[in-house]
Amino acid sequence: MVRPDHALRARYAPRVSPTSAHGFGPPSPPFADWPVQLIDARIGYLWFVAPNVLVDQAHVRHGTVETAHALHDWIDRLQAARRADIDAAGGLVAVHDWRSLRGYDAPARRAYQDRMRARPKGYLQAAYVVVPSTPLLRMAVEAGNLAAQIGSGGRVALAADPSELLARLGVQRPASTASFPGR
Repeated sequence: MVRPDHALRARYAPRVSPTSAHGFGPPSPPFADWPVQLIDARIGYLWFVAPNVLVDQAHVRHGTVETAHALHDWIDRLQAARRADIDAAGGLVAVHDWRSLRGYDAPARRAYQDRMRARPKGYLQAAYVVVPSTPLLRMAVEAGNLAAQIGSGGRVALAADPSELLARLGVQRPASTASFPGR
């Protein structure tokens, strides 16, 4: 569900800013030279690469319900702002760089999957998740794959190296003038 823009702005204004003191360092490679489009202290960095690619790099170590909802709120806003382009390209492609995560709360996984299921079928073309070699996180991604296939028709796949993944997908660094849609 997309929340009204004014409510989102009011809710996130103090914590979302490209210059805020967010408590974590700059983006890690391969995103170190990407222009900052969006920082959310509950997640990390987010970028949009036209026409349909969302890239996020988590800088949190533990996934919570708040983390899950924050990411999905941004996806909702992105979908609302760029729906025609994303639909024309066959759905959203998400690249999640979650190498910083070491664990998550069980309710966070449920919240994440519920938000995926709540979206219209076909919104997601594919999601690629780069996670550390932690069995718990890999199992969660596999469960997310099932939820994505059932709910959205998209697929979720694990990836080991974000650089290789970006090259394979043909995703390039966004222009320095690009901004995150729906902000």
